[in-house]
Amino acid sequence: MQFTITDQKPAVLNPLHTLPIAGTYDPMAAISATLVEPMFQPLPGRTVSITDDAGAAHDHDSIMDWFQRILTANVNPDAETTMRSLLSQALVNYEPQTTLLGNEMFATQAGAQRKLPPPSPRVLYAAGSDVIPAAKGLLGSADTTTEAEFFAAVAYTYSPETLGFWFLSESAYEDFRTWFAGQVTTLAPVLPANTLSLLQKFQAMTLAGLTESLILRKDDNDELQPYSFARTVVHLLMQYAQMQRTGHTTNATSLEAGVMPFVATELFLPRTVVLINAEAHARGTSRKVDAEWRIINLALNTPVKVISRTSLSKLTALPRAMAKAASQAANAKTNKLAQVGRAARVKFRKQKPSSVDILTGLTRVLKRMKEVNRSQNVFRKVKSSFIRANRRDPDDFNKPGKSVSTHYLPDLHVYVDTSGSISEYNYQQAILMLIRLAKKLNVNLYFNSFSHVMSQEILLRTQNKSVAQIYQEFQRIPKVQGGTDYEQIWKYINNSPKRAARLSLVVSDFEWRARSQRIPHPKNLYYAPCGNMDWDDLVHHAEGFTKSVQHLEPAIAQHLIGMVK
Repeated sequence: MQFTITDQKPAVLNPLHTLPIAGTYDPMAAISATLVEPMFQPLPGRTVSITDDAGAAHDHDSIMDWFQRILTANVNPDAETTMRSLLSQALVNYEPQTTLLGNEMFATQAGAQRKLPPPSPRVLYAAGSDVIPAAKGLLGSADTTTEAEFFAAVAYTYSPETLGFWFLSESAYEDFRTWFAGQVTTLAPVLPANTLSLLQKFQAMTLAGLTESLILRKDDNDELQPYSFARTVVHLLMQYAQMQRTGHTTNATSLEAGVMPFVATELFLPRTVVLINAEAHARGTSRKVDAEWRIINLALNTPVKVISRTSLSKLTALPRAMAKAASQAANAKTNKLAQVGRAARVKFRKQKPSSVDILTGLTRVLKRMKEVNRSQNVFRKVKSSFIRANRRDPDDFNKPGKSVSTHYLPDLHVYVDTSGSISEYNYQQAILMLIRLAKKLNVNLYFNSFSHVMSQEILLRTQNKSVAQIYQEFQRIPKVQGGTDYEQIWKYINNSPKRAARLSLVVSDFEWRARSQRIPHPKNLYYAPCGNMDWDDLVHHAEGFTKSVQHLEPAIAQHLIGMVK
């Protein structure tokens, strides 16, 4: 569906809000004021009209509902397309062809303001060419345009899912600390003891390095009570940023602080907050800036289980310790260079693939992967060599013998969907397909069944066994039941270098949509359709899956075995 908006005054979304720290916490009020109300600001003497392509009118509540559809945990491709059509018409600065999600609308707006092309497989942003020059520009003249460029540069390069506040320098942050101390003193009589203690510890924190970051909540239901630390500290940070913006507008003073809403969900209910030193970024090296934001993204993608109520919970404490121990964190690149061109386009076959098609696809992938030192996937190479005597004529030195060497390709690890949408017959057909693959490749298989949970990993000894024997092996494996969740497979693979080196194959009906959270998609993970299911239904669900995962893996088409042209 597409929206058409008329008689609206084109808006610039302002992320600054000061939700009260007393009473019930209601982020919906801030969402309404920040996102929805600007859609209904009319031109002088006019009335705003928002209609869809069927001619139906949409009021404030309807548009609020549509914004909520793009501010959910899972990606809704249809809602993304619909809201992109509205935002591109309603905002002064917005790129309708952006690859960013609706949840990243503030970053898209900032980039469009500075006429920066949105990131894509063909447009890559980096610390040396974008972030550091933008930080230097902010130091030279800190106004709303240079602020937008610095914000867009960081967002386009690293895509952190957090709420950021930038400060011009360590000195500017010291000015904030002085102001913050006065506010805490004023609020002290009404603050709970644990909140006051945490605010005083926050007040003592410095910003000498590139960033400082804190965990505010363990989930969306945490720290919502009046005068909690999370509510109070964000309220005061927003209030200070608003003061800076007001001073710049009315007194033409230089900005020294501002908000960087990388994703809208974190703007209204932040779980984490990152404080950013612009001067340290301007004077830092590409390697140092990349390493810092890599650690932040690593911390954001690590599940947080415990938050202290007596001391500040640093977001990057554990990843920094791991990086220091491993020493390679500073050398790792944060940008994954996605394959471009036709790899990013998904065009499905008109007929379901046979087991031969899937075998061909897997074999092609295996040939592209490097050999390993040891695995269950063994093959031998035979070549002519004069080093060995000819078996038929060993006395003739002019006839070469044969040299046989053993080599190993990566292991094959299969994850079979056993959720409620997969019938017993579909499961049997999927297993039979895997048996045919195992027989052709003559390999042992690592195996998990999965739904919203995952079974224990099992190594199936399938080499040199009959179809009946292999099927009996599969029958002994317990099947988990429930919904469908691919993300657990991604994390399971990413958390083990050994599993990451395997060729992993998910056999599923694709009834799952990726979340907006940027969990890295494993490089060697591929997908195949479950056997004996309606092909049109499979294609429908696969299209939804590929659209939802585009922000994580633009070349997802190359990971669909036997399904695309």
